[in-house]
Amino acid sequence: MSKQFAAALCVVIGSAVCLVIADDLRFEGHDLVEPDCDAMSSWFQCRDIDTAPPDVFLGYEYMHLTSQNLGPDGDTTYPDTGEPYVTTVTACSSCHFTGGHVPFGSPVYQSPSKYQPDPATGLGPYFRPLGYHRDLEDSIIDCFRNCMNAERAPAKDDPVMLALVSYIEWVADGLVDPAARQDWTLLPPQAGPRLPAIDGVAAMRADPPRGATLYADQCADCHDEDGLGAGEYRLGEERPRIPALWGIVDGYSRGAAFYRTPVLAAYVQKHMPYGDPETLSDQDALDIAAFINAPDKPRPAGMADEMYCHADPDGIPSALRKPADWLVGCEYPGERAHFDSQGIDFDDLVLNGPWDQLAAWRAAEVEHLLSVCAADIDDDGSVSQGDLAIMLATWGSCDDCPADLNGDFVVDLRDFAAIQILWGSSCPDGG
Repeated sequence: MSKQFAAALCVVIGSAVCLVIADDLRFEGHDLVEPDCDAMSSWFQCRDIDTAPPDVFLGYEYMHLTSQNLGPDGDTTYPDTGEPYVTTVTACSSCHFTGGHVPFGSPVYQSPSKYQPDPATGLGPYFRPLGYHRDLEDSIIDCFRNCMNAERAPAKDDPVMLALVSYIEWVADGLVDPAARQDWTLLPPQAGPRLPAIDGVAAMRADPPRGATLYADQCADCHDEDGLGAGEYRLGEERPRIPALWGIVDGYSRGAAFYRTPVLAAYVQKHMPYGDPETLSDQDALDIAAFINAPDKPRPAGMADEMYCHADPDGIPSALRKPADWLVGCEYPGERAHFDSQGIDFDDLVLNGPWDQLAAWRAAEVEHLLSVCAADIDDDGSVSQGDLAIMLATWGSCDDCPADLNGDFVVDLRDFAAIQILWGSSCPDGG
């Protein structure tokens, strides 16, 4: 598609923010959210996928036309069983727009740097929902299991995995600044390596019934009234490639980031409606997202039930640190009862907000537990006689003593007061 034709298209649809069709990425022929390669040129260079090495091109095919290659109708299957890699017809590019090239559209150009191991520990970044440190391949495995709802994921040396990694690294090589390739935090703000966010959303409340009306007006023409999308997602209908927003097989899972209503709202506002993005108000986007994520919409579980069911490395239950808008996974004991006792429907609070009160309660509980664990000097799981004995034995000036609870280099009455306040309290996992 020529740039002249792309410019003409912008005029025809009358959009002041029409995106340039990135013909060098070879995505023409579909209605997709695409990057404005000209606007990105100071920090990213779009390149012709046809000039990429074969393994990169294969990864591109897996990323962009996932179901046609790795799904039930594809010809790439596990060599040992002949089974398809994925059973859903969702594509990776349903979330990673244009195969991971779109700012604030789940791009992948930051991924190789983001998942580099820490030089001091040799570990990749800590993934709190599942409680482990992961590398780039681990994150892809989690996508297969959680986003593609597959019971099995490719091994790290699987040819499909190698092709996907090669493609992602090729995308990252498009970054103009070599330093940004090594440290993704050096990317300019307009690169949008993180998901977009609505300012002040934690204090807002969503209205799903209002969102239903807005969905019918703004979204249903593309995603359909039943939310199941079209095109590749409904094979044989010769319609645009539009992903499902819900559905027990093809919708995104309850463990996906988009099941968090504020996250989905910001994504919708940034990129939708197609061809006219950033025109929805904050409240409109939030209400639409709440309607899409309403509990009456069927969707697969993914890895939702496994999330936040562990203690973080410091012993604090991870359920206390999950985002306030994240309904799934394990709950912190007593949390639901605390809000129910105030007449607040806990599930409705998490799904529709406002989220700031829940976030504040969890933060206070984390601070309390950290204080308890610090006061559990002998690491027996509670603040008790053994801790007091250690404190008395080290009374006075002390450099780096565990009984110096307030960090003033002396064990004194102020530390004793903390022990007194926390006496009998339990520390998760014994500290």
